[in-house]
Amino acid sequence: MAPIAARLPVREISFAVGLLLLAGISSWASGRSMLLPEIFRPGLGAIAATFSAVQGGAGYFQNVDQLQKQNAALQAQVASLQQQLSQHVEAEKEATRLEALMGLQSHIPQHGRAAEVIGHSPDNWHARVYLDKGSADGVQIDGVVLAPQGVVGKIIKVGPHTSEAALLTDPGNQVSCLDQRSRSPGVVAGEGESTLVMKYLQQQVDFRVGDALVTSGYGGVYPKGLPLGTVSAVTRQANAITPDVSVVPDADLDRLEEVMILDALPSPLQ
Repeated sequence: MAPIAARLPVREISFAVGLLLLAGISSWASGRSMLLPEIFRPGLGAIAATFSAVQGGAGYFQNVDQLQKQNAALQAQVASLQQQLSQHVEAEKEATRLEALMGLQSHIPQHGRAAEVIGHSPDNWHARVYLDKGSADGVQIDGVVLAPQGVVGKIIKVGPHTSEAALLTDPGNQVSCLDQRSRSPGVVAGEGESTLVMKYLQQQVDFRVGDALVTSGYGGVYPKGLPLGTVSAVTRQANAITPDVSVVPDADLDRLEEVMILDALPSPLQ
């Protein structure tokens, strides 16, 4: 006869024991409601910290985006203010130059009008500028062009609303002059360089470096006494009768912006 334990159904007994253990654990845990949370607190804390970090990271990136937008807006405001300041400075400088031209006009008996340089000759041979005043404004051929520092050149072409002026340095342009110190006469001529050369000198001339030259009034184009240039070099070649004299124009011909155009002198025959 088999033992009693061998005859009992093992699977059913194990299931019954499991139910009894589960019931016991439930009954025991019901009186200790905080025990399970305490057991799982480290894991729950880590989960909460991770969630908080994610929320904080999203807020950080949102703040960075806002700061970038504010920075872009401030940069645009700074650029606008810089542009306004630059325009104000340019307007102030232009007013100063025009005031100097008006002051120059007060010392010249001829009538004149201010003009703005709107272009330069496109080639490297000619030294010419284009002005925004023409025949409709009273500009005439051979009208003398001045900067506050002195003579710039003369008008050679006139349209209704624009004109073209040959600068002192333009090849072939010649102006009769006098040395203010020695009263020696001469003619300064342009040769396409930054300096002028003296031509047609008499034997007993006296030019020294630093001497100021003014227009002599000869030739019927340039009135007498206008500032013209400064002697920059005086050299004597062997067996030469007269010295080689170089002259730097008083007006900065490379940086012209506003000029004064005088009425052309009346013809001697009129």
